[in-house]
This record gives sequence, C-alpha cells and structure tokens, in this order.
Amino acid sequence: MSFAKSASNDPVNTLSVPSFARVAAKPDPHVTFTIAVSLPTRSYSVQQRYSAFDHLHQKLAATCGAPPPSPLPLKHPGSWFLSPLKAGRELSDEQLEERREGLERWLRAILSDRDPRWRDSRAFKEFLAAPPDGQVGASERKWSATTWTAEHHALEEEGRQLRTLMDKRDSQLLANSAAAHATAKEAKTKLVDLVRRLGDLTRALETLAKEGMTEGELQRRSGSAKQPTRVLGAAAAASLETPETRPLDNGGIMQLQQQYMDDQDTKLEALTAALRRQRHLGEMINSELALQGDILDQVETGTDRVQGKMELAQKQMKRL
Repeated sequence: MSFAKSASNDPVNTLSVPSFARVAAKPDPHVTFTIAVSLPTRSYSVQQRYSAFDHLHQKLAATCGAPPPSPLPLKHPGSWFLSPLKAGRELSDEQLEERREGLERWLRAILSDRDPRWRDSRAFKEFLAAPPDGQVGASERKWSATTWTAEHHALEEEGRQLRTLMDKRDSQLLANSAAAHATAKEAKTKLVDLVRRLGDLTRALETLAKEGMTEGELQRRSGSAKQPTRVLGAAAAASLETPETRPLDNGGIMQLQQQYMDDQDTKLEALTAALRRQRHLGEMINSELALQGDILDQVETGTDRVQGKMELAQKQMKRL
C-alpha cells in the first residue's frame, strides 16, 4: 500500500492495531489490519495487510543490521504451504485476533526499544505514512458488523487505559510529583485519539444502516457506543448529571473532559511555580541558618581561646 503523502517527521507517541477487516474484493479477497498512529499534534489510522508487515520485517532486518526486537506472529500451522494472502483469508476470527495482537506487540516493541534504528528507518516511517488527506475516516474504512464490534471493544480498552492514566495523574498531583505534567500530556493525546475514533464509530452506523442492519440492532449499537465514555469512571458519569454536561453528546462530554484537563494543567503549572519559589525560599533559609551556625561556632571557639588565656594569666599572677 502506497500513499501520496510522505512519512511525518513527528515522533510517534503510541501505536496500536485495534481491529482487522475482511475485504471481499474480487478477484483478491484479503484481510487488512488497522494501525492507529498517535503523533504529538494529530492521530490517524492506516490499513496494512499481513504481507506488508512481513515485507517490512525482512527489509528492516536487511537494512538495519539486525531483525526487529520482536518476531512477527507466525502463520497458522495449517497454512505453511499456502500463500500469505490465501492463508490469511482462511483463518478464523479467533486466529485473526491472535494475529492482530501479535502484530500490535511487534509494532510496540519497535517503538519502545532502546535502540532507535528500526523506528528511525525510512522504511518504517513510510509504512506508517498518513493517507493524502492525513486521516482515514469512517466513510473511507470498510465497516462490517465484525469490524465495528472489534473497534468498539478496542475503544473500551482505550477508555480503561485512559481512566488509569488520569488516576495516575491525580495521584502524582497530590504527591506534588514533577511527572504529573508528562502524564497529563500523555492522557490528553489519548483523549484526542479516543474522541476521533469514537466519532468514526458513531458515523459508521450510517454505513451499516445502508447495508441493511436492522433498526433494533442499530439502536443497541448506538447505546453501546457510549460505553467508552462511561468506562472513564464514576467522575465522568457523575458529570453527565450536571446542567453543563446534560445537553452534550459523547464527543462533547469528552471535549469538556479535555478542557478540564487543560485547566488542571494550568493549575499544575501555577502550583509548580509556587513550589519552586518555596524551595528557593527554603534554600535561602537553610543557607542563613548555616551561616549563623558558623558564626556561633566561631564565637564558641573564641570564648574557649579567651578562657584559656585567662587561666594562664591567673597562674602567672599566683607565681608573682
């Protein structure tokens, strides 16, 4: 798969493979895997086939002097004598799910390894290059009931991870930890990506409706699409009952949550500045106390010296 737009020079924050899709295009039906790419300024998704992963693995091993830190998931044992594309489309959903998890581990191993040669290579950046419009939206993606459900489960997991990250940020704030700002920044990036993907998931219901999905099933899926928001925790759920958030939809609620996080970042920066001033004041007080201690030591030494001289003078007076 090639794109008109070259790979971005922005560092990649996170990589995931949230779902796969069976493409029934004739004469070459195949399976594609969705790669979610999160950059500091934006997020987007691209689709790649297993053969593209395999080709990239071989190219990285040849051009970087060593194979990537994690192996690719193996083909199904019953497919050793089949072509990769034919083997992929003959796998069950459970086997494809195992392959999806393996491909995600492979990408994350490259991204997190201390050695940057694989993720900094031109081949890897071109593999993750954005489409010409910078993003693959719901209208461009091939949606089915299976891929919609897989993406929904992936978003629920992302929501749980975001909730954990926000709890970690709150704990760091209470402990006045300097790492709270970095954690808050990571949480904001995940929140932006979650909002975008949740919007795509909601719009995909229109595609499924055109393909003949029943009204009852559409309503059920529309209700379940709210779960990634609810899974953020009790605080997010309680906020739905306030006058400020009652008229908002899922996207609006999550955008409001992002605004709250921005406000907390501002307060965190003010708190950090205050802590720096207090630390500076404490260092000045400590320096002054140390100086006063030195002066007292000098006075004590001088007193001992004078006392010694007076004792010597008294002895001389007695001899006289």
